[in-house]
Amino acid sequence: MPIFIEREKKTRRKTGQAVQDKPVTYEVTPAPTELSHAEMQDGQKHMIWEGAYWSIMNSVVVPGGIVLTAFALYMGADVFIIGLLTALPLLAAILQLWTPQIVNAFGGRKTVAVNTIGPARLLLIPMVGVALGAWLLPELAGMWLIMFLLLLTAHSGLTAIGGTAWLSWATTVVPLERRAVYFAWRNTVIGLVGLVAALLTGFFLDWWTEPVASGTGHRTNPGAYVVLFVIAAAAGIWSTRILRRIPDLANQPKAANRPSFRDTFNSTWQMQELRRYLIFRSAWLFAAGIVVPYFAVYMLNNLKLSFTELFFLQNVGALAGLLVFPMWGRLMDKFGCTRIIFWTSWFKVFYIVLWAFIVPGDPFWPLLLLHLTLVIDSGLNMASGNLLINLVPPGTQNVGYISIFIAITSLISAIGPFMAGILIGWIATTSLPVLGVSMGAIQLIFILSGVLRALSMLFFRGFSDKVKAS
Repeated sequence: MPIFIEREKKTRRKTGQAVQDKPVTYEVTPAPTELSHAEMQDGQKHMIWEGAYWSIMNSVVVPGGIVLTAFALYMGADVFIIGLLTALPLLAAILQLWTPQIVNAFGGRKTVAVNTIGPARLLLIPMVGVALGAWLLPELAGMWLIMFLLLLTAHSGLTAIGGTAWLSWATTVVPLERRAVYFAWRNTVIGLVGLVAALLTGFFLDWWTEPVASGTGHRTNPGAYVVLFVIAAAAGIWSTRILRRIPDLANQPKAANRPSFRDTFNSTWQMQELRRYLIFRSAWLFAAGIVVPYFAVYMLNNLKLSFTELFFLQNVGALAGLLVFPMWGRLMDKFGCTRIIFWTSWFKVFYIVLWAFIVPGDPFWPLLLLHLTLVIDSGLNMASGNLLINLVPPGTQNVGYISIFIAITSLISAIGPFMAGILIGWIATTSLPVLGVSMGAIQLIFILSGVLRALSMLFFRGFSDKVKAS
């Protein structure tokens, strides 16, 4: 081959052309702006499996849930600490305000999601140690309770960062035209797995009991919490492994374009529809949040229900909600998210007021009717999440809008349980007659939540389901 090169050089000299080698050029294929159909299909399948294992974990470690509340009560938590049990994880969610900067600095949404959600779920391993310590060294219950709150708060903070990145990531994996139907199906699968896990959890907690001088005559053996946290940790670790297999776009935002917190907040606030939804959602979640930690406390301590009854009631409502998920998906496609949110929110105003009139004696059947109405929650929650996704612009940069929205609503939600814990402490011995029913502190909080929910509807103006440009 060199001989041909020399001949070409001689020819160039004769014709007067400059003697130089031709530069080698490479065609750079631009990074794809969306996943291929095969990648989307594969990602959607793994998102369902990841969600199923997450559901097993979440049946144990959801803040404000029955297991964590019962474990805290075992360690001597009062109503204020129970409020903190819900408030601190919500407060930790403010960390997601920095999710856009973290995503830009560390290589994209998938990297951030995996490397925050993964460690968060690994924190369930030391939580096993806390449960073991509370079992074997109950005289140090105060120390175990503090460690428990710290671990749960760290778990929630990391999950908040990863969850925000995941939500933006999911908008790439699931195209807009398929979201309502897909997430209805995904929520159904997750709910069914969570239903089975929760029922088995309730049976297990009632099965492993020890005698105690209380209204029920028994309490759960603390060793049961050790077993449950081990199962939750294993499910969380396996779900992270599946999370790594979900694809994301190869192109990542440049560090030079990294938005500041102020710029991200201003951009979010300038989007009229998103701003109005943020105001309404914050007011609503504050009103709802003041009672979240106290459902389980009221049923365990005031109504004296067993864990089996609690989980049965909770999951009858969950099962009813699962059956109507496809219906809600079709209704959202037909009428949009806004109408669904409006009517279901008003229903939840009356729902929480009815809780105040459930009294000891024979509370099971009234509670069963109330829990069956959780079919409304499935529509409210699905519409609320889908509306947020629909209101932010598409693409990798929407993680900033999502992080601002969720962080602000979480921060305001955290104030509710904190204030409710203080208020219940002040009026702990108060009893007021309302429509012939003598109501204690938690029942009065139910009434207050209903009033605040009704007032929050004043901020509802209707929101367009179409994406608005910033």
